[in-house]
Amino acid sequence: MRKFTSAALALGAVAVFSAASALPASAADTTATVTVSSGGLSITAPVSVGLTAAAPGGTATGALTGVQVTDLTASTTGWTSSVSATAFASVGTPAQTMTAAITYTPTVTAHTGTSTLTPTASTGSGQVMSATAVTGNNTATWDDALSVAIPSDALAASDYEATITSSVS
Repeated sequence: MRKFTSAALALGAVAVFSAASALPASAADTTATVTVSSGGLSITAPVSVGLTAAAPGGTATGALTGVQVTDLTASTTGWTSSVSATAFASVGTPAQTMTAAITYTPTVTAHTGTSTLTPTASTGSGQVMSATAVTGNNTATWDDALSVAIPSDALAASDYEATITSSVS
């Protein structure tokens, strides 16, 4: 009889434990919904850049530092950054124009987010940076080493200016 009592006590303890951890008498599920918002795609670049002096037939150099693309589109779409430049013009007397090709050689200096960056050297105008394999938001910052081939028939002037336009799409 003693064995039967020990077994009955053990069985009773299992029944009490099972009742304590049983599923609730009723349950309800709630679906949670969230919207992930997107922003824009933008580029910033320095307002001005100084180039070294060069003689006709020589090369002027400089650096366009801190060009940055900010991609807040929260997507998988990549982007491409391009540059273009106007002809160099002097505002002095007499006013002169100099057609000189600018070569851009980009080097990535900072990068956040998930994307693969590809810098591309370009002369004149064209693509200088692209982002592929993008997931979500990302930023890229780079410096463009600039090289300007001064034509051998360029006239002397200290105020030649060109406008460099950086864009992203």
